[in-house]
Amino acid sequence: MIDPDRVHADFEQSKDRLIHDFNLSDPNRPVDNYTLIVGGDAERGRVDFITRWEPGHYCTFHRHLGDTISIVLEGEHWVEKPDGTKNRRLPGHYACTPAGEFHHEFGGPEGSVVFFSIHSADGDAFQSLNQNGEAVSQSTVKQLLSQHSDS
Repeated sequence: MIDPDRVHADFEQSKDRLIHDFNLSDPNRPVDNYTLIVGGDAERGRVDFITRWEPGHYCTFHRHLGDTISIVLEGEHWVEKPDGTKNRRLPGHYACTPAGEFHHEFGGPEGSVVFFSIHSADGDAFQSLNQNGEAVSQSTVKQLLSQHSDS
């Protein structure tokens, strides 16, 4: 478990703990975002993190493997379903999404910052997917917490 007294959401001061997702191979969905793990409990299958999207940039196509709470903190945030449906979310938007949904997410014209909390009974956090919806990699709560703790 991450020590809450040592956790902060300052992206500039936490550069050594940032996960940078960057890929410009698809000009229609350029990927550029930073994620900061801010807490969680591996034994209970929970990881909390904040992600910042650059303006107009996406994250990798993915599926959450645990129920996920999200709160938009800054900017205009978009969720795009595989059928092309796009949902706009503004600061203060709260969502609780069941495990299994797959989607793209992207920041609006000024980017976005979103808090997430994934709760997974088996400890699996999410999968990165190819465009056919097939898993190409998977992360667990324990991996995320151990790779990005201050200890």
